[in-house]
Amino acid sequence: MGYDDDDKRDESDDELYSHNATTMSDSDTQPQSSGRADSASVHNVSRDKSSVHIPPLATPHPLLRSLPPMTHLPVDLLDLLDRAYFLHLLANDPSKVLPPGKSLLSVLSRPRVQLRQHDEPPTLQSKVEEMIHKAFWDEALDTLSSNEPSIQFPRLKLLLNDLHTALMPLFPSTHPILTILAAPLPPTSSPLLMALNNLREVLIALRGRCAPARDEYIDTLSASLAHPPAHVPDLAKLAVETARSLLKLAETMKDDLSQFVLGTMGESQLAIAVSDQARERERALILDLWKRELIRKDIATWMAGLSQPYALIVAPPSRKWILRLVQALGTTDPVACSLPVKPLASDESARPPPIQPNTLPPPFFFSAPELFYIQNFLQAIVIAAALRALLPAFVSSPNDSMYRIWTLLLASVNEEDVTEDAKIVNLADELVRASSLTDAEAVKLRSAVARTMRASDPVFLLLQRRLLLALAERMVRTSTPGERPTNAAGEQQAEADPLEVKGFGDPIWAVAWWIESIWAGLFEPRNALSETDETDEV
Repeated sequence: MGYDDDDKRDESDDELYSHNATTMSDSDTQPQSSGRADSASVHNVSRDKSSVHIPPLATPHPLLRSLPPMTHLPVDLLDLLDRAYFLHLLANDPSKVLPPGKSLLSVLSRPRVQLRQHDEPPTLQSKVEEMIHKAFWDEALDTLSSNEPSIQFPRLKLLLNDLHTALMPLFPSTHPILTILAAPLPPTSSPLLMALNNLREVLIALRGRCAPARDEYIDTLSASLAHPPAHVPDLAKLAVETARSLLKLAETMKDDLSQFVLGTMGESQLAIAVSDQARERERALILDLWKRELIRKDIATWMAGLSQPYALIVAPPSRKWILRLVQALGTTDPVACSLPVKPLASDESARPPPIQPNTLPPPFFFSAPELFYIQNFLQAIVIAAALRALLPAFVSSPNDSMYRIWTLLLASVNEEDVTEDAKIVNLADELVRASSLTDAEAVKLRSAVARTMRASDPVFLLLQRRLLLALAERMVRTSTPGERPTNAAGEQQAEADPLEVKGFGDPIWAVAWWIESIWAGLFEPRNALSETDETDEV
């Protein structure tokens, strides 16, 4: 579906990355494709200095798994989806995309390559600047080569002060590295070794905040400090060269970042900035891909599917959508939210893409991969509980056996290529191994395992119903994670809380809170059903 001109939004100049509107021509599509994105226009991301650095995807895109085979999407749209989903992961689960030890700032920096014209003769100004810089560093090397600590101390302090000034735009004001550089130098018989230790700490701090393209350069500088020389002149040369390299690196990182205000933010402030931008990007892209009235219609249709026993749970209208979400997670069909696609005009024989039986409305598009994982995780919990009932009572260490069973179930949740038959065999093997059974009893146990893992099994259905109802009741009665449930009058309750599913509230809560923070009020009946009310902001 395309979007109307009045749906286009002005983009802020100071966002983490920006894009310009562009229309894809028919030549941008492949003739052998059977479908294309049902969008008249897509946005082209501009390569500004503060773009988010996105690593290449080695697996199928999580957002596109429910699309029909041979569906072709414009390259610009794929780029937009990549960036929006990468921001979504940075905001909700940064451990999935951030390298170990890296700050959020590292992916908000885009390295710039400065092209130099080597055939152009240097200007008079550049010659003068080079002479001044050379004289400055020669004087620093000469002073630090002295064997007298009293002569080395003042010059080292000046160098550290210069570094402190250069690094201030790259660190929060309370960062320990700025405190170290600003502090007076303590008395020591080896000022140069102490200074090298400070420079090593600076390199460690910079590596956590620099763009990944700068890692190799920082690692090379760090390696040069690993085994400092023994003689004072060599120590002085190493300290001067490292300080000079750090000052150049600081300027390069500031050029990478472009927006100095981001460099001075702490990790929690950066997380807020990333989350705000992720919400804006998701909202804008979803409104571009689906028309406003279609979003309202899809939500109304989806909400109309709320059935018992979830429909019997007392919840305010603004929280009914959570009951419907838990109901969707409890079905055997995988949750999905596909892009709107249609057959190419050149392929008249192509049929419209099949409708997914457990389709979520467009606001869930970027959260659909997480919800699919949660759906499988919930099923794993139910299976584990059902298998626990099959474990013979005389097993010496049931906790150890259940730990191994849960490890197998979790592996099947995380690994998509595990077949259902292989999963049943592995779980049955673990139960048989934990029990001392005859061959006939082992056969019966394996049969019971296969039966219990069917979604139609009465034990499975009973345990799943208890789990999901407890989860749904808890979620609709608590407005924010960790807050005590309230009664109908808005007063906090001290007792009679619904059953809490310990250890699993956070993942579902995180998704629900994220959706609500972007689309607040959209799931209320008056908004979802109002297709003609243009004053209602989506």
